[in-house]
Amino acid sequence: MSQILLPGLFQNNMMLQRDKPLHIWGTAPEAAEITVQLEDTRVTCPVSNGRFSCLLPAQDAGREKTLFFFTGQEPEPALCIEHISIGDIWMACGQSNMEYFLRYDAHWNDMKIAPRNRDIHMYNCPRIAFEGQIREQPECGYWFGEGDPAWPLFSAPGYSFARSLQPDLNVPVGVIGCNWGGTPACAWMDEEHLSVPPLTVFRQEYEKETAGIPAGELEKSSMEAWKFEDSYRHQLEWRAMMYGLTREEQQLWEKEHQTDPFVPMGPYHHYRPSGLYHTMIQKIAPFTVKGFLWYQGESDSGHAEIYDQTMTSLIDCFRKTWQDESLPFLFVQLAPFGVWLGCTGENYAILRSRQETVSKTVPGTGMVSIMDLGMYEDIHPKFKMEVGQRLALLAKGKVYGSPILCESPEIAGLSRNGLQLTLTFHHSGSGLYADEYGPDSFHILQNGSELEITGFTAEQDSVTLTLKEASDAPLAVSYAEEDYCQVHIWNSAGLPVKPFHCGTEGKL
Repeated sequence: MSQILLPGLFQNNMMLQRDKPLHIWGTAPEAAEITVQLEDTRVTCPVSNGRFSCLLPAQDAGREKTLFFFTGQEPEPALCIEHISIGDIWMACGQSNMEYFLRYDAHWNDMKIAPRNRDIHMYNCPRIAFEGQIREQPECGYWFGEGDPAWPLFSAPGYSFARSLQPDLNVPVGVIGCNWGGTPACAWMDEEHLSVPPLTVFRQEYEKETAGIPAGELEKSSMEAWKFEDSYRHQLEWRAMMYGLTREEQQLWEKEHQTDPFVPMGPYHHYRPSGLYHTMIQKIAPFTVKGFLWYQGESDSGHAEIYDQTMTSLIDCFRKTWQDESLPFLFVQLAPFGVWLGCTGENYAILRSRQETVSKTVPGTGMVSIMDLGMYEDIHPKFKMEVGQRLALLAKGKVYGSPILCESPEIAGLSRNGLQLTLTFHHSGSGLYADEYGPDSFHILQNGSELEITGFTAEQDSVTLTLKEASDAPLAVSYAEEDYCQVHIWNSAGLPVKPFHCGTEGKL
């Protein structure tokens, strides 16, 4: 039996990233040398304190490769990993809307009978809240493909991304799901990035919430709650919730479950600052990948005003942890949302504006808008396939350099002619279009009062609004800058206009 131990990502049927040096690491007997061979490439590295780390030269895309590990001068490999595909690997990270299982998606019944694509590979990172936690997670910890028992329990946006991207690339595509419902961004970041104001607020709140609670009490109540959390009964009840309940059904569910055990904030909670960075992120980094997909922010709405700084730091943290400052980071702007269980969409509009700030200020990032996919009574929109498709479209244009329309329409200018306002947009493609509700979510203010819109057209790169009446005072125009709203204007790629606000001064 080999004494070489590798991280969980290294196993039969795995994927490796093409066209980049490959990080290979693990543990081995002290004083031994480890030689790693892939195709005709061999690299030897020392073992220090029981650990080794090698960097293999970049490889071309391919299939059915074998990775060999030799110890010392032994002629026969101590370990072989077989059936390896080499292509592009993306990390699918965030909270429940990225974790959102395929089986809950509105298109699942069609997806599961569609022809299989054997060049899509998936891996679920085990969701571990604290070191030493043991959880039964049969869908986690191994590489699989379509049709596998773990497939329905994989990230719907992550899978849809791969399904849309792979035929264009014509190489294997892998997605590593590293996500957990309800988690704030601070849980995924290291302590260093949380030690700079204003991000210090997360640690301060943690210390305030856990102050004065005996360690033994925290451990006892946490273990009881985790036992309930992982129980089969609770999993079945939560599954019904994720498929979607009416508001009345949600209120009944809350009433019936108000005495359920819950994990108190502390060292055993998966929301705690830096917790998942150590128990999940560090377990897979710096496994070589192409880039990151990120769908998160709902749990940071309480600090929406600093989310741009939070997310900028998180991106920096991930890139440094993966030792690659150029890694693309594509993310999803939060969908419109009203109320679900005890959550509300309060401050979502603010948080969305901070997300757009990140897309404009942090190099190598891109944002997709899903302002047309939200649900008032559910924080989990059911059309996740569209989310993955839009992320793939963005990747094709921003990362792979395809000359395609891949971004949502973005306000470019505003002009006024009497009672008519003309708004022009970037990224309109062959022309904007709208349905009968096109004027919805526009708000035009003058001297603090909202003006009535009586006419609307959308064509080419512009939208024209006609007002019932207005003075010659300046106007302020906003669009979709509400926690919950519905948008009805798209470009020729089917991407919705992003929220915006602008103003104009002019005479009637």
